[in-house]
Amino acid sequence: MGNPYWGVCPCLPDSLILHFFLREAQFMAYTMADLCWKLSVCFFCYQVVSGRVKKEGHYIAAVYEHESMLSPNPTALVDRQSALELMGRNLDIYEQQVVAAARQGAQIIVFPEDGIHGFNFTRSSIYPYLDFVLHSHFVKWNPCREPYLFNDTEVLQRLSCMALKNKIFLVANLGTKQPCEHTDPHCPSDGRYQFNTNVAFSDDGVLVATYRKHNLYFEYAFDTPPEPDYTLFDTPFAGKFGMFTCFDILFFEPAVNLIRQYKVKQVVYPTAWMNQLPLLSAVEFQQAFATAFNVNILAANIHHPTLGMTGSGIYTPVKSFIYHNMESYGGKLIVAEIPVTTDYETHSESNERFREDLHQSCQTFTSTSPADQVCFKEGEESPGRVSEKGNKQLPPIFYAEMMYDNFTFVPVWEEKGELQDEKRFFYSKLLLQWSSQGSLLSLGENPRGSSIIFWK
Repeated sequence: MGNPYWGVCPCLPDSLILHFFLREAQFMAYTMADLCWKLSVCFFCYQVVSGRVKKEGHYIAAVYEHESMLSPNPTALVDRQSALELMGRNLDIYEQQVVAAARQGAQIIVFPEDGIHGFNFTRSSIYPYLDFVLHSHFVKWNPCREPYLFNDTEVLQRLSCMALKNKIFLVANLGTKQPCEHTDPHCPSDGRYQFNTNVAFSDDGVLVATYRKHNLYFEYAFDTPPEPDYTLFDTPFAGKFGMFTCFDILFFEPAVNLIRQYKVKQVVYPTAWMNQLPLLSAVEFQQAFATAFNVNILAANIHHPTLGMTGSGIYTPVKSFIYHNMESYGGKLIVAEIPVTTDYETHSESNERFREDLHQSCQTFTSTSPADQVCFKEGEESPGRVSEKGNKQLPPIFYAEMMYDNFTFVPVWEEKGELQDEKRFFYSKLLLQWSSQGSLLSLGENPRGSSIIFWK
């Protein structure tokens, strides 16, 4: 081709020019290699600081206990725009928490049941709060990128965009609607289904799963789906996840059958759970379920202490990261790294509590809702009561109501020994050896002859 510098420096031979360019290219190659190495080191340090470096065989999960903005009058009829404004305030908080979770390296985040729209609606009053969603495994839809495909999908669009922008799997709960024909024997008289629905989005914003709550708890605004949904979605970091909602966890369908039939090891669980002692405390039941079925559970609850609603966590069969707070307000984000595999022994229970220390008083174990009091002052006996033989001080008893059954409890203060109680129709005896570590163990009975052991 001749000398490229001809006319600029015609005195230089082509061989010298070529040698110069080779040296310059070699220098640039070394410089780029050094720069790439430095950048990779810096990126690794950033990953460590931000929590994005994960152990092999583990993933980082997040759940958010949300103090939702509620409608002051949920039975009132409002227009769609007013409903969107209320839901938008909750979604603004969701978006902040998604960003915070992603910064800590979370690969999936779960939000609670009723967290976007609230509760205590009628069938008519909830209608403006409902999004349309197509319950189909055959339609691949990205609401953030394709908002024009369906009407009334504003909430789905925002959730999808949160997942897409932050590259995170996202699970949330909302009310949905679906028109039906009167030829459908299950179609309601108003011509539409209204479902309590979980939705899952992939980290690119695609709607990958929907689940319609099957076991409704006095939710007159919603319909029960004709058949139980067995909902799964796949992730690149932990394989398949199953999901169900709140009250479902107490029933064989679909919760137990989903886990057994599809060999599910990861569960996402939005809930709006009102704690009721002695057996229906949120963290107690969630932890027990994870241990009993040898699964990981990502459980997100609503936070309304005045309604007895708190208790969220990330649970494995052997370790739990939990939050239970009946004394203060505001949401709580929990982020934890957990193993994908759950096939290990479950006897070495270890818990990490995201909570402040609470006084071990009656109020600690009491719902603040007047209708659901657990520790009744009039039901307490004197701390100085003695046994029938008169030679031993007995601990005071307290009462608890669970699902309309009354239980009488005797707290266990000693770490080893025998506890027995004889009632009119039955006799209970408990041999125990345990380490208290600031917890409460008690033996409970009810007139039907049911005996339980309660640990707090």
